[in-house]
Amino acid sequence: MAKKNSLKFIFDSPVVLVFSVVSTVIFISDLILKLNLSEKIFECPGAKSVPAFDFKSALSYVKLVIYPFGGENSTSFFLNIGFILLLGPVLEERYGSIMLALMIFITSLVGGVLTACVSTFGISGCGGIVFMMIILSVLSVFIKKQLPVSWIFIFALYLAFSLFSGKKISGFMPFMQNNVPVFIQLASGICGSLFGFFVCPKKRSSQIQKKQQEKTIENEPENSSGSDETIVGNISL
Repeated sequence: MAKKNSLKFIFDSPVVLVFSVVSTVIFISDLILKLNLSEKIFECPGAKSVPAFDFKSALSYVKLVIYPFGGENSTSFFLNIGFILLLGPVLEERYGSIMLALMIFITSLVGGVLTACVSTFGISGCGGIVFMMIILSVLSVFIKKQLPVSWIFIFALYLAFSLFSGKKISGFMPFMQNNVPVFIQLASGICGSLFGFFVCPKKRSSQIQKKQQEKTIENEPENSSGSDETIVGNISL
């Protein structure tokens, strides 16, 4: 009897899924249970924010890298998690789970350090990681001497959303000062994406091409035995 094809769930992107699940649990805890975890724990204080970054506190240094698990509002949370779940698995397959986790760590650390040193606002949310994934996706195609307009459009729209989704402020300088966290997330995303792009793009691409070639060879029909037949006979004069 033929075996029935059954639907199987695969844990395809462990780094992306774990990050998304942890962020979702924190968001639901703040939304339903009113624990305010994002404000108390998962927010990195700025140099001149209230409260300011405490260089004598061990928790402040931990906040330098854990703030992406927090979130500002429901709109930003769902948008950021949607981008991560959409782009993350492709990048994790290309670069590997360890490298993607390292890129996320570097992106978070750069954003946290910049916030603690120069920002007048605290920072929370995974906007920097989204910027990193978008830029890294563009760079992965740019290496082929192609510049996809669709990705540029996505980057521009997400940047515009990050800049104008907050409260309305009149004046150029007040607007720029209010969006310092956005520019910090953009800078951290650029650093994380450039790190991943320059460290191992050729290695990962060669591994993917090798796997594809192996699959192609395995799927090729074995026609050598059927085509190379020798006819033996007698010739009578």
